[in-house]
Amino acid sequence: MSLLSSAPPLPLESLNLAILSKTTHNITWSPDSELAIGCDDCVLVYVPDFSRSSVPANGGRYDTGPRQYDEAALRFPIAPLKSPDLNRHLFDQAGQEFAGYANFTGAGFGIITGHGSTLNNTVALGWSPCGLGRMNRAVLAVLTAAGILTVYCQGASEAVGASVGRNARSLRPWVPAWHVGAGFLVPTIDGHPPIGKRECIAAFSWARDTHAGVAILSYLNDEHEIVLLLVRATHQAKATPGHPGTWTVREVARFMAEGPHPTAADPTDPDYAYCSSSFALSWSPWLKRGSSRTSILSYVAHNHIGFRQVTLDDPEEEHEHELPSVHVARADTSGVCLHLSTDAFVVWEDKAFELPFDYISPIAKHPTEECGTTYPSEEDMLHMENPITGLIIHPPSYSNSTATPSYTLVRLSATHDNPAWHQTNLTLPPIPDPEDDENETDDPANLQWATDISRIIEHQLPRALAHRQGGNAEKSRGGNTGFESDADDDDDEESDELEDYSDSDFDSEDDNNSSKAAFPGIFRGVDTEDQVHLYRVRIWGLTASPGGGTSAVLVSLHSNLELERDTFAGLNCRVLFGTVPRVDLGDYVPPGAEMLSTEARAWEWMYGAGPPVPGYSALAVPNRNEGFALRDHFKLIARSMRCVFCDCPLESENNSSWCDNGHSFENCANTGVPIVAPNVSRTCGVCGLKSLKSEELLNLEPHLKDVIEQDVWSQLCGRCGGKFTN
Repeated sequence: MSLLSSAPPLPLESLNLAILSKTTHNITWSPDSELAIGCDDCVLVYVPDFSRSSVPANGGRYDTGPRQYDEAALRFPIAPLKSPDLNRHLFDQAGQEFAGYANFTGAGFGIITGHGSTLNNTVALGWSPCGLGRMNRAVLAVLTAAGILTVYCQGASEAVGASVGRNARSLRPWVPAWHVGAGFLVPTIDGHPPIGKRECIAAFSWARDTHAGVAILSYLNDEHEIVLLLVRATHQAKATPGHPGTWTVREVARFMAEGPHPTAADPTDPDYAYCSSSFALSWSPWLKRGSSRTSILSYVAHNHIGFRQVTLDDPEEEHEHELPSVHVARADTSGVCLHLSTDAFVVWEDKAFELPFDYISPIAKHPTEECGTTYPSEEDMLHMENPITGLIIHPPSYSNSTATPSYTLVRLSATHDNPAWHQTNLTLPPIPDPEDDENETDDPANLQWATDISRIIEHQLPRALAHRQGGNAEKSRGGNTGFESDADDDDDEESDELEDYSDSDFDSEDDNNSSKAAFPGIFRGVDTEDQVHLYRVRIWGLTASPGGGTSAVLVSLHSNLELERDTFAGLNCRVLFGTVPRVDLGDYVPPGAEMLSTEARAWEWMYGAGPPVPGYSALAVPNRNEGFALRDHFKLIARSMRCVFCDCPLESENNSSWCDNGHSFENCANTGVPIVAPNVSRTCGVCGLKSLKSEELLNLEPHLKDVIEQDVWSQLCGRCGGKFTN
């Protein structure tokens, strides 16, 4: 599979959101291209729509297509306090006595959990690897300011696939499956009662896909302990509506991660610095070694980044249903002393990294004066007040190897006099001049969100005019920046003229003269040489799609002319998208690209200049059912099927069958058998085709049980490998 494609991708449309953002790093893509956005007291989840009117036979692209995300498929609040009984099913499944709820009063330690927040504002969120949710999907973990980490998943439903689009799916109902922290306990691996500590969770991270049907969730509590949980889930097709599935959750390890530097406990100490981070944990890729896998877990402590080796031993074949064993090194593999501010984080590159395995190199305790990390360097001081809120490490280029990996980062504040708000070492096309019609191109191979933000922060008006018409300048937000505005319409003729002309930057003398002649009432007595910039932008997060071909930022618009209040009303946020320029990799496939889900590859094909997807954008089929071998087994049955309405013979072609009386039926994507009854098939969320359920195929051909069990997927489409919607 090549990641290159000469066909241009479809355009990405931005999203307007009436939300208030409280934290950074609050936008993230799931392995199936679902987009989650953390708000003040809720979470928004958007589901991509892959529906198409037809599939081109040559694997080409469509000239037009639907908006990649319509309105949010799900918006659920996180404020209500959870019930201790939510975890009872975890202990029942483990065969352990339900530990209930550790008596927790007061609050934890630190800025986030030290206040015992009752609002439960969103602090961080993260998608799990695929396989934990229904239909082999991912689940979403949400950390709140009360120190509680809750895992949400799609519950069983009688009408999960009911939606407006042909094959669009709904996320309702989403339910909390279990939670931990602030007194909520989970079973242990050895069967001993849980410790029951009054711990509040300050940070968490999912380990990357282990490809073993088991996920590892790590969290850091406010007492500098790191806890590892083994997580596995199974879901029954005929479960009670709203059922979260059967979950196996075990605490398997707990170790201290304080780092070598003592923390000054007295805030009046001149060297005191708060060192907490809600994004302190990050997992490296897994290294496969025989029957075991090894990863490095990085953690952020006081002016220190530590690296701890974690090994996952798969069970033997005869015990494949058992949980793997987890081994944590007794000390750090390595560590780096740096001056770190709050909310420091680590991002790993998907390639070989320069850390030793099976080696322990503990760093002796020492004060920060010894390693020179008490205060930041002069270079770091330049950006201390404008922290990085998002960082993407792009796939490596072996044709142009450099010492520094390819990256893109954004900082919190973007203003006209701060060019460092966006940094990248990718080769990008120049940002077109909005005043030059010849340069206005729709070239998708650039970071469009960077272009959009640059245009917003560079927008200017004459100083006297901007302040005199402050309300009208705010009114022009919608037309000039794309942000929605709740301002009332102004019928004043002069104000309308100002709004129509406010896109001009008044850069040249010719512009000034022409504008004065066209709008004499507006510019009478105004010094057009003295310009002011109207807006600044805050960037709350940056994320890349699973295949790395697209990126998205969450931004909010702010006025440079008026004081603003940080309230729940009046602030509009927006998600801006862009296509990441692809580096020429030749025949090289980046690590993990072959493991992308069909949904992720379909997204890259549509919007990220990725290759065609077999069974969806091209007529090829996945390797497992190559040639539609099942169709040969069910050929006679397909030919013998008759119309259930008039008992006439059916004729088939491609994906449909019909009789002479005009009754039509869809064919099973796996077997080609006409689907003549309701509730016997599942619909693919990518290609939109239906596949008969395994139990229905067994009723048709009982002697093909072995073939059906081997070649029919219960959760994935037989044509394209996409996940079913129901």
